[in-house]
Amino acid sequence: MNTKEIIKGLTEIALPVPRGGFESFIIGWHIDDRSRGRSILVETGPAVSVPRLAEDLKEIGAGEPDYLLYTHVHLDHSGGAGQFHELFPGTKIIAPLKGRPHLVDPTRLVEASRENLGDLLDVYGMPIPLPEDILADPDLELEGLTTVDTPGHAPHHSSYLYDLDGTRILFPGEAAGCYFEFDDGSIFMRPATPHKFYYETAMASLQKLIDLGDVDLICYPHSGCSRDPKGLLETASSQMAFWKDIISALPEGAGTEEGVEALLKNDPALSHIDRLPEKDREREMFFLRQSTNGYLGYVRRNAES
Repeated sequence: MNTKEIIKGLTEIALPVPRGGFESFIIGWHIDDRSRGRSILVETGPAVSVPRLAEDLKEIGAGEPDYLLYTHVHLDHSGGAGQFHELFPGTKIIAPLKGRPHLVDPTRLVEASRENLGDLLDVYGMPIPLPEDILADPDLELEGLTTVDTPGHAPHHSSYLYDLDGTRILFPGEAAGCYFEFDDGSIFMRPATPHKFYYETAMASLQKLIDLGDVDLICYPHSGCSRDPKGLLETASSQMAFWKDIISALPEGAGTEEGVEALLKNDPALSHIDRLPEKDREREMFFLRQSTNGYLGYVRRNAES
């Protein structure tokens, strides 16, 4: 099954990408809020995922969503915006204000993504421009929806808290890192830190999510849902601080591989990486190097200032 009902009115939808390790790496979420008479989709994934997403929405009996929420406009989350609009032209799109220009004209985003993703960009598929008038009013307020400004993973990044019939559901995007849970309840977690990373900004954003208080579910785009939001958010915060300590302690001139080696040796949240399937492990090593580079850049900038 490509879809899974988490609770009544909340469905997890895998957004498959045709590359090993990416078949269920990206997750979207469909909210069927019948008490308010609205439906909401969180993330579409990249362009290549949209045809299957449309089939899955039909399979679960969902019509055209009223709203589509994007946590940020990186191609693995919003690259399918234009294709989705062609299939569901009535859906209004809510996205961080600073990221909206990249939905309307994705040219610069594609150029930057080519540098960061290499040939994975071709697998994701090319975004197409989104009509500006389909973007929801930035001042729109929806009952039950709280938007939290959480820059860090991207300069433009929002997390969303939604109250679904009394269940408080947090969609953190990548402000809280990436999380995978094994059948025995143990987890693998890593920060999602970009090449130009600002540690203090990211930590402040994570603290905003912790300060939300009682949250019942946390739904990650990478990958899955947990009923322990507080524990996972606190683990993510501790991990980000621990990474800063580890990377700061590296010898002068140490590079990516030395950083990755030190993190794998010392971070308990990474200790289960060898339990991941081979292709998933390769994917995680790719992103682990990227996140390590983010921390290395931060430490070097601080040393120079």
